[in-house]
Amino acid sequence: MLFTNNLLAGSAEWLKQAQLGPHAPATQDWDAIEKAAKKEGKVVIYSVSSRISKLVKEFKKLYGIEIVGYDLASGEQIQKFEREYKANLHKVDVLYNQAASEMIARFLKKKMIWNFVPEGMASYLEAHEMSPLLIQRWSSRVLVYNTKFNPQKAPIDSLWDLTRKEWADKILTPEPTEDVMSSVFQTILNHPNEMAAAYKREFGTKIQLSEDINNAAEEWMFRFLQNNPLNETSTTKIFKGIASVKQKNTPPIGFTTFSKLRKLKAGVTEASPAYQLDPVFGVAYPTVFAITDQAPHPNAAKLLIRYMMDKGYWPWNVMGDYAAHKNVQAKQVEKFKVPAFKDAKLWTIDPMQVYNSSGKYIDFIMNATP
Repeated sequence: MLFTNNLLAGSAEWLKQAQLGPHAPATQDWDAIEKAAKKEGKVVIYSVSSRISKLVKEFKKLYGIEIVGYDLASGEQIQKFEREYKANLHKVDVLYNQAASEMIARFLKKKMIWNFVPEGMASYLEAHEMSPLLIQRWSSRVLVYNTKFNPQKAPIDSLWDLTRKEWADKILTPEPTEDVMSSVFQTILNHPNEMAAAYKREFGTKIQLSEDINNAAEEWMFRFLQNNPLNETSTTKIFKGIASVKQKNTPPIGFTTFSKLRKLKAGVTEASPAYQLDPVFGVAYPTVFAITDQAPHPNAAKLLIRYMMDKGYWPWNVMGDYAAHKNVQAKQVEKFKVPAFKDAKLWTIDPMQVYNSSGKYIDFIMNATP
């Protein structure tokens, strides 16, 4: 199962040797995989999270295998991998990425990457967390408010509050066209019936649509943009802008990454997600794994993926990141006092819906922005 350069020349032969795709065995021989991985000696990963660096020493100690990690945003690693693959440069073994829609539509369908699910994981994952790509964790963009200034409850109780005049110029959000945020807003736009029902609960009347607007979700997005949300490239800056206790005026509210709340510090930053927001307080998106076609170290890739799904999950064991692994997630819920993922008022993205609607979404944003 050890690979040589001549085997890497052809994807079909590589697949057979790597035991992936149509050649995946019914039972995985982990003694053989680990032995071959140790001979390969290293594994190269393009990681959406800088926290991959925390695993280097431990993985080396456990298996004698070096992790070569590159901290690359989802879009950056997709562009880098695509350029390398088209140039027949097979440098990376694992993509660890949050742009599931791009991964599935552009790479998986073209057999440029392969899904791999370590044997035994089926007991701890939902079916959609194993296919079309293996999901390690669920992150989310959520509405956050300052608890120092609002000690009793959130200052809003509905997504429709974000369209009220009193919140004009007081909402922080990543750019609507930023990779993750575009998926978040597209997911909200994919729930018109729920947004119509939420409008009626909030205002007591049936929604009236603006000209050229097709449904309640589009109306929400249109009115939200008319309220002049303040765009910020950094979710860390958004978190600090909302959560800082040293503010003279009423703090803003806004969308940031749920896991930023791991940085809460009493007397410095105090905030909470608006858990009870109607109909949801945020949108969840997956972080997925894939083994690249013709990866030079496929066995080490398998070993690293299995490790990061379970024992090596700990760098991501923070408030706001939900492990897909049920046992790990149960411990998180207890430790961080958060609702279980299945009970949280979060919509999850549909990767193919996001991919297929991206062009239409960009046109809508351009026309709806004042």
